[in-house]
Amino acid sequence: MSFFKEIADSLTTMLGGLAGGYNYIGYGGKALYVEGVKRVSSIAPDNMIFDCGKVRLSIGGEQLTVSELEDGCVTVTGKIASVAEESK
Repeated sequence: MSFFKEIADSLTTMLGGLAGGYNYIGYGGKALYVEGVKRVSSIAPDNMIFDCGKVRLSIGGEQLTVSELEDGCVTVTGKIASVAEESK
């Protein structure tokens, strides 16, 4: 279990639930780490879409690649310009 997942689980227990069910961390526009991915919807060099429970997460940029994908965690690298959330 990751450090961020442990923090999210603790907050969920304390607050009685959090909206979304996912976490992400940006690394200076060069990488994005996402936890809580349920399904990969779309992968393209300029846009990636991940379903994270009740939320669809869209990542926009240039030269995007998935460098890691394991157990609901995804690391996207490239020139990340935007991260947007949409309710499903």
